[in-house]
Amino acid sequence: MKISDIQKWERDFSLRKGIAKDEEKSIKIATLKLSEEVGEVCKAILEKKWEEVPAEVTDVIVFACKVANIAEDFHGAEKLEEVFRKKLEYSETRTYNPEINKMDKPINKDFK
Repeated sequence: MKISDIQKWERDFSLRKGIAKDEEKSIKIATLKLSEEVGEVCKAILEKKWEEVPAEVTDVIVFACKVANIAEDFHGAEKLEEVFRKKLEYSETRTYNPEINKMDKPINKDFK
């Protein structure tokens, strides 16, 4: 499954279910739900309910795609799938310093 498949499913699902069509309401719902779902991932990990983690991570991915859809649809942002590809390529240029438990941040015009 590609990121664009998840984004298409989210757009279609929201349309079929009549979920907020205007930007202001959509972004409020999406960001609140994204935060809630991240919390549910953390809760499952803290409670050592590892069998629940994949489903909760799935919810995070869907709501993150919803936020990206809003950025694309209302603000002409670059397609998430393309940004994802660029971000992974950038990540490959980074090096890890185990002494400080941190990745470096090479200069990149696309990412800060």
